[in-house]
Amino acid sequence: MQSNLLKTFTANFDPEEDRIRLDCDLHIEEQAQIFFTQRLGRLFVIELVKKVEEMSVDSFSDDLKTDEKLSSNEIQEPVSISSKRIKTWLIKSIDFENIEDGLRIIFKDNKLHAVHIEGDKLLLSSILDVFFKMFYIAEWNTDCFPNWIIEKTNTKSQSATIH
Repeated sequence: MQSNLLKTFTANFDPEEDRIRLDCDLHIEEQAQIFFTQRLGRLFVIELVKKVEEMSVDSFSDDLKTDEKLSSNEIQEPVSISSKRIKTWLIKSIDFENIEDGLRIIFKDNKLHAVHIEGDKLLLSSILDVFFKMFYIAEWNTDCFPNWIIEKTNTKSQSATIH
């Protein structure tokens, strides 16, 4: 199964499906909509928190730099799904692979579809922020998130975009 690189995504909570939906722009100039169930979303968050915390922690000043970079990089233009032939699927498994500059996360449906994202500690922390917002909006239990995410995340927005 070939995985396509995810360029950017916008996360939303879909109340009809009771799932987190990622509207994705891929590097191959295609789009996809992928869905997380609450159960898989929780497992994803727990594993991603472990991976982020394992990455080098170089003191308090790095955390300040991260916060500055994140706050200056607020929500930009959300992904707008424009194709009627978009691939839509439910994520059934997630693989984590260590790479030279961080981590590759591969979202799969176990049959035909896969997309992946590659990122460093800063990007992965941003993804955790996004998922915290979606859990909060969905009124799902947020006990799988560490305090450092809960304390710094503003949950006012109904969607979030990662570039």
